[in-house]
Amino acid sequence: MPSGLIRRTLRAAPFAFVAALAPLLCACAAMTKPAGAGAPGAASGPKFATLEASDERRKAALASWKEITGQPLTTTVATTAATAVPTPELLPVTATVKSLPANLPTPPRMPLVTINDKGARKTNSDRAAKRTDEQTRESLRRFMASAEPLVGVGLGELSLVEITDAPGGARTAHYVQNSFPYPLRNGYGEVLVTFTPDLSVTALSSTAIPDAEDIRRTVAAVTQTVAADKAAASLANSTITYTDSAGNRQTRNITQADALTSRALVLFPVRRDADPQTLELHVAWEIAAGGPASPLYVYVDAATGQQIGASQTTQTASVPKS
Repeated sequence: MPSGLIRRTLRAAPFAFVAALAPLLCACAAMTKPAGAGAPGAASGPKFATLEASDERRKAALASWKEITGQPLTTTVATTAATAVPTPELLPVTATVKSLPANLPTPPRMPLVTINDKGARKTNSDRAAKRTDEQTRESLRRFMASAEPLVGVGLGELSLVEITDAPGGARTAHYVQNSFPYPLRNGYGEVLVTFTPDLSVTALSSTAIPDAEDIRRTVAAVTQTVAADKAAASLANSTITYTDSAGNRQTRNITQADALTSRALVLFPVRRDADPQTLELHVAWEIAAGGPASPLYVYVDAATGQQIGASQTTQTASVPKS
């Protein structure tokens, strides 16, 4: 072979090798493309966050129940028969406690806490009342820490709103979840603990959202394409369907006489009939319709502009309907 031809062949070899590798390199690049990345010009963020039902979460909640009721975590047939305690009803998806069993032989108890205050005089009723309040809050704090898997969130994600009187001399502590940049709506994000003077817990419910860290990251990536004024304007001359405080389905026509005001962005969880094992958490505009005499709060998805819910109150202490 002539030497010139040999040199031309050697120079061409690297280029032929690269050309042969090009399809393979493109395929590898496609395989390593970030999940959810769309074509140029497509929406860059997710429409909403999701929470999936989890057997692990449910098992952890029931183990927490055993712990706070004094049941052994590992049992045999004999010990199970001797120490069997009814299990509480858990909410779907979140696996948080919906209510305590009605036939509990002995209710769980909050720990007794004694706070010494050497500077207080027994005759000073104000100081005595303050010490009692401090002790109650500390008992609540310790109980909530032990019940974290059953409630769904830790104390660092809860704010104690108030402690109010309940029937029969009991008191109810009302907590609100503060895990997210927006307040929760649709009945989610609340924990209620009712206890008697002897610290017996007679009622416990939680609509808190677990796995908050993962949800928080997804919520932060949601692209809000609908402005507040556009969300409010979209409800003009529309018919809103909602469930009233008595649990009845109602409809209401939004007219020109209804003042529509976008109040704030909220996080609005929704369970779909088509996928009951998943909870969708939408970033939505909370829009007030009407005056104080007949308020209605409508929720419009800030990413899609769709109406996703309505309520007569901004937040309820009841468990959301499945």
